[in-house]
Amino acid sequence: MPNLFKACSTLMFAALLLAGPAAQAAQDAQAPAQNPAIVLLKDMGKAIKITEGTGPKTLYVFFDPNCPFCHKLFEELRPYVKKHEVTVHWIPVGILTSTSPGKAAAILQSKDRLKAFYQSEHDWGFNDSPGGGIAPLQNPSAKTLKELETNDNLLADHGLNGVPVTLFATTDGSAYYFEGTPPADKLAEIMPYVK
Repeated sequence: MPNLFKACSTLMFAALLLAGPAAQAAQDAQAPAQNPAIVLLKDMGKAIKITEGTGPKTLYVFFDPNCPFCHKLFEELRPYVKKHEVTVHWIPVGILTSTSPGKAAAILQSKDRLKAFYQSEHDWGFNDSPGGGIAPLQNPSAKTLKELETNDNLLADHGLNGVPVTLFATTDGSAYYFEGTPPADKLAEIMPYVK
């Protein structure tokens, strides 16, 4: 269990909050090609996504079905989705536990990916606790395995090894990402800067 929580660490985001505007200014001062968030944002066209919401603001979230912090972020984003303030592109990966790849594959291979994702989140912790409520897929298709590999590689290729990772373009024309789940009040402070 400690490894699961370590992999989903919120320490990076806590450091961001403590640094405040100085951290953002330092990131924005980098040349666009050097800003890791801008580079990652450009790669989002390759990601296999599950989209929910119809809001004008856009978030991309890498998640593992077994990650408690990913589930917490899902819950914290409910008000924004319900009020049509945000569109969230959920990007499943299978990196935390032995059942993670099978659960992510079950979501990806479902005829209705959004419905499968909701099942996983709404029943979180009830099937093979802790973790998503969706049962792991035992024999994923080659297509599904390739899609999962694509998402896993996007995370790894950008030097990210924990989830959730939330990425967004900013209202000032830059981009930013953070690892972990912020407290609800900090998420509320971030949302006005999301484009």
